[in-house]
Formats: sequence, structure tokens, C-alpha cells
Amino acid sequence: MRQAVVAATLSVLIFTGVASAQVSGASANPSFTISAEALLWWFKGNATPPLVSDGLLGAPGTKVLLGDRDADTNPNPGFRLTASYDLTATWGIESSFFYIPTRSTSRTVGSSGQAGSTDLFVPFIDATIPSENVTQLSSRTLFSGRAREELSNSFLGAELNGTMRLPTLGPLRMDALAGFRYLRLRETYTFKTDSPNIPPQPADVFQTRDEFDATNNFYGLQAGVRARADWGPLFLSGLVKVALGAMVQSVDIDGQLLTNDFNNFGTPLTFAGGYFAQPTNIGSHTRTAFSVVPEAGLTLGYRITPGLSVFAGYTFLYASNVVRAPQQVNRQINPTGAPAITGNPPRTLVGAAQPSFTFNASDFWAQGLNVGVAYRF
Repeated sequence: MRQAVVAATLSVLIFTGVASAQVSGASANPSFTISAEALLWWFKGNATPPLVSDGLLGAPGTKVLLGDRDADTNPNPGFRLTASYDLTATWGIESSFFYIPTRSTSRTVGSSGQAGSTDLFVPFIDATIPSENVTQLSSRTLFSGRAREELSNSFLGAELNGTMRLPTLGPLRMDALAGFRYLRLRETYTFKTDSPNIPPQPADVFQTRDEFDATNNFYGLQAGVRARADWGPLFLSGLVKVALGAMVQSVDIDGQLLTNDFNNFGTPLTFAGGYFAQPTNIGSHTRTAFSVVPEAGLTLGYRITPGLSVFAGYTFLYASNVVRAPQQVNRQINPTGAPAITGNPPRTLVGAAQPSFTFNASDFWAQGLNVGVAYRF
């Protein structure tokens, strides 16, 4: 949240400085417009991998109990601030900033491990076979099991544009715009498990954590057109713009096993790697790809006074070539190097270095409603 406030403040300061430098003699009737909006947006969902099942995937009757679904945090509330300044009757500048703060969604599944309970498994593709395999998360009369998946995300953007009034077509006012656009989409996907022994087995600790963090930073140039029609105090406006530029994709993977099963139930020790995050893919990965970001919007408003207006509208924004956090999970694992899977102390990996990391890019869209107020002075 602090980063968003700093970004919004810098955006306003930069815009104000540029506009103030133009006030002297630039326009006979300088005009500022400031607007603030509340947003309620829906994001494209995330396809998640199968994380917990009650048997071998593909076997008759096997059900996925956690994962293997479309996960989202919808709806996502946020805000947008916009400021514009008419340099002349034809030329102007405007700046905008929006922020959708972090929201999370989670699901859990568990088994007591008591007689009659359901055994839980973590399914994976065994690179040593290779085919589907499982490792036990709970086992009747031996150990219980509990797992949790969590998805969190945040989204923000800023832009600075120059505007040019186009020839009027009847009651329709049109403006062309061009400038710079920045977007940041960040997602974190976490898988945590806990599999403690149940009496009469010795009390122990056996906990894992897999975390996949995906951040997309877009930097691009954009152009577009905006049209507005007025009928007395009512007005209707539409906007279409497209940005082309670089999408900097960053994926950070981390995982660990916390257990005292390997030291005679002494002080729990931490080992690198959970289930899907192993030393073979743990780390930071970055690349840059070309991306296209179009946006369209429609707004209906009412002028309460010559300077004060209220409005409501709809926005659709699309971005190509983004990395979504759940899609960075590689289910192909070499269990010889994964103590969480074998239940044995770590040893040297034998065979293929799996899971490996490969960027899995897709697209992203956000759409939703906005209501706000604008003041012109």
C-alpha cells in the first residue's frame, strides 16, 4: 500500500509541475480537471494445478480435493485518480493512476488420520518413471494431514498523456491522446502442508511450504481516442487506447521442509524444497517480452454544477504476455532429491534435474465498474 501511495503522489507532483510550467501565457482560460473514482474490478481467473487427491490421478474414482480449479479473488475494489490540464484550446496533458490493493483467497483440506478417515495424497509426475505418482499427506493410524492453497494478487497502473482536440462532429467532441503507460500485476501462489504423527507414534513436526511469486511490469507507449457527447447536464463518453511495449516478467520460487523426523525428533531442521519448489527450480527468474495492452471504457455522467460532475462507467483492460503465479508450478518432479516426497533425509539427486523452470506466459484481463466525481476549475 505504501508503494501505491508514493507512486500516486509522484504522479500528481510530476503532472502538477508540468502543468504549472505552462500556465504563464499558455492559455487565456487555463482549466484543471481532477477526478476520483471507486473501482470494482474482476480479474481473469487462474488455472491451478492438482495439489491434493484421494488417490492416483487417472485411476478410477480418484478425486482432486485441492487445486485443479479456476481460482480468483473477485471482485477486487480499488481507486483511480485522474488530473488533466488544458494548455490551449487544442492541446492538453493528463495523468492517471489506479490501484487495486492486495486481496487473497484460500482453500484447505485435511484428514485426521484416524481409523476410517480418508488418506490424502500429493499427486505429481514422477520424472524417474515417468508417469503419475503420489506421496502421502496423511495415512490412517500413522499421521494426519492438512494442506492449504492461497492465491493473492494486486494490480496498479499509471500513465501520462498529451491530448489534442480533433475537429468537432456535431455534438460530438473528440480528442486524440498519446503518451506513456506503466502497469504492475503481482501474484503469489502458496501451498502449505502439515503432516504430524498421531499417537501412539512419536510426536513430530513435518511441514512444507511452496511459494511461487510472479510479477509483471509493463512499460510502453500508447495512443488512443476519446469521444464525448453532451445533452444538457447529461454526458456520455467513450475511450479506446492501445499501448505497445515491454513486459518484464519476474518469477521467484521458494520452498522448504521443516521437520525433526531426520534427527530422532529433536529440534526441527529446515531443508530446501517443499513438494513442487525444489533446489532445481528455486530462485529468481527474469525475462522481457513484447506485450500489447488495449483498454476501452464507457462513462455516463451528470453535471451538477458547471464545475462539478458525477459519473459511472465500465472499463475493460487486457494485457498479453504475462506470467500468472499458479501456472509456474511444474508437476514433474524427481523424487530422489525431494525429502518431503521420500520421507527420508536429503541425498544427492539421481537422474533428471526436475522440476526445472520454464516461463509459462498467458494473458490477463481486468474489467469492472467505476463510480466517481470530477471537479473542473
